[in-house]
Amino acid sequence: MTGAFPKQAGELKLSIVILNYNYADYVGAAIQSALDVRWPNMEVVVVDDGSTDDSPKVIEAFGDRIKLISQPNAGQKQASINGFRRSSGDLIIFLDSDDALHPDVMTEIAKVWSASASKFQFQMRTVDADGKPKGTILPQYFVVPTSKDIRNWMTTTGAYPTPPGSGNAYPRWVVEKVFNFKTDFVHRAPDSYLLAASAAFGEIVTIPKPLADYRVHGQNHGAFSQVEETRFAREVELTRDRYEYFCKVAASNGIHAAPDALSRNMAFVCLRAASYVLRPDLHPIEGDRRWRIAWDGARSVFYPQGFSRAQRVSLAAFTFGILFGPPSVSRSLAGWRYASTNRPAWVKKVLNLMRIVR
Repeated sequence: MTGAFPKQAGELKLSIVILNYNYADYVGAAIQSALDVRWPNMEVVVVDDGSTDDSPKVIEAFGDRIKLISQPNAGQKQASINGFRRSSGDLIIFLDSDDALHPDVMTEIAKVWSASASKFQFQMRTVDADGKPKGTILPQYFVVPTSKDIRNWMTTTGAYPTPPGSGNAYPRWVVEKVFNFKTDFVHRAPDSYLLAASAAFGEIVTIPKPLADYRVHGQNHGAFSQVEETRFAREVELTRDRYEYFCKVAASNGIHAAPDALSRNMAFVCLRAASYVLRPDLHPIEGDRRWRIAWDGARSVFYPQGFSRAQRVSLAAFTFGILFGPPSVSRSLAGWRYASTNRPAWVKKVLNLMRIVR
């Protein structure tokens, strides 16, 4: 399914929608990065979702260079919808207020523009709270996935390599369809909705180049700067809800998605293992067992889903280590896996030598 875009890439209007809540320390840098994008036809829409810190003062300093929506706190979903409705661009980037875009992001998208695309995704450079690069890139590609690969992986395992929310640009028609789709899925938006639905609407174009910064500062919703054991249960629930949502969207487009796909999803199996072992009292999958998680981890190695063979084997080993190692080992493994910037130097070296990460 494709949108009705008669325009050539150079004629497109870009809308950058920035959602902010109490990120006064970072929102100014996010707005400035958006204004610095080199593109002749663009706008920056900022939604302040009832911040109680100095965010309003920081945002208002940009004056009429931005479109500002100041609203009572309504949550990320409503803020993203309100920001989108105020925008008028052909292509939409939802920029988190603690992230930053690189100036050439739109020119790189224009190089690979396709009217049949439902999403353009690009890599993100991780930086610390002060904006200093931490030496990692999200996601890492040993082989750049095709759109056909992504559709197949999503329908069979419920996973494909995707950057966080700020590393994606969506044609307006895709955002319209997602925000108008009737669902009771009420978790984080726009990330969860748009990332899940894109593979069902059209081609996903991957740009293997860092075009944005992903800031890790300890207060992120999506990034771990240190292991918080209570978060694993929430991530398990979110992943299940997100795939259920994708199945509904896919079905509405005549696409069959395997109902048991998550049992073959290596990233999800890793989360299950961490949730089950570290906080069994919060684990949301009723009746789950170690042996069942281990079995799913072992068989998921044989299902392509955007990981290299070495990465699949390492994730299976991680799963078994979490499940059957002593508590201290399980916690260390969880820390190395989910708070990657805190990995010991020797672990990073081994992972690099084995071509598991770069």
